Amino acid sequence: MSAKSKKKKASKADPESPVSEKDFQNGGGELGDNNGRPRSPETPLVNDRVMEAMNKGFAEINLKLEQIIGGQSDLAERVSSQERQTTEHSEVIKTLVNRIDELEQYSRKDDLIVSGLEIMHVSFSRAVTMDRAPDHHDNAPTHELETLEDKVVEFLNSHGITVHTDQISVCHTLRGRGKDKKSLIIMRLVSRKAKLFILRNSSKLKGTNVYINEHLTKKNSDIARAARVLRKQGKVQSTWVRNCTVFVKTLAGSEDARILAIRQLTDLDEFSKNN
Repeated sequence: MSAKSKKKKASKADPESPVSEKDFQNGGGELGDNNGRPRSPETPLVNDRVMEAMNKGFAEINLKLEQIIGGQSDLAERVSSQERQTTEHSEVIKTLVNRIDELEQYSRKDDLIVSGLEIMHVSFSRAVTMDRAPDHHDNAPTHELETLEDKVVEFLNSHGITVHTDQISVCHTLRGRGKDKKSLIIMRLVSRKAKLFILRNSSKLKGTNVYINEHLTKKNSDIARAARVLRKQGKVQSTWVRNCTVFVKTLAGSEDARILAIRQLTDLDEFSKNN
């Protein structure tokens, strides 16, 4: 029998052999070692390839992490820059708003508001019926406005406040803003002296339910209202308005009692915290 036939016969005799003779002679080939046992996965060749792949993967991950961290740093810097710009813009807006309010208040320096005075005349009726118009000013003819001036002057003179019609440059009505919705009367005096004279003598109207006040902007009106609340709560001694500026006097009996001009609503916060 030839060697080739013997080899073929031997192969048939052991069909379940895990490796061929050649593989066995070469150390088990890919599946086993020289003893025919399965090769361990931790062979040097496999380890080198695995480690190389892992190192490559870690390098890619580290690169991506560095890119992410760099992007976060850039984003944080942008956010910080935007916050600084927002703060600067807020301060500019606040300054401009205060400046606009100051200019508006200055334009009202010579104005007085008379509230609670019931004057039934044509221009008054027209102002009431036109309270939905964008401009609430009384658009009555000149002779009707003169009648309004005459009646306001007549009322003031009857209570010991001497005023002449030639001291009033403009007199018109506004829609009432109180609960009773009575129209308010705005008088613009020709001089600051005439205005101060009327204000100093306005206490003579006590008991008539007619009040005379300076024509304040919304901001200063809110400040004056908050100051009056503090006075009622006993947190300030007194409050008043002079030349469209709100003043408060700190509580009596305190060594540092003083008079303060209130420019911002937040200036009253220190009094609100007092018990």
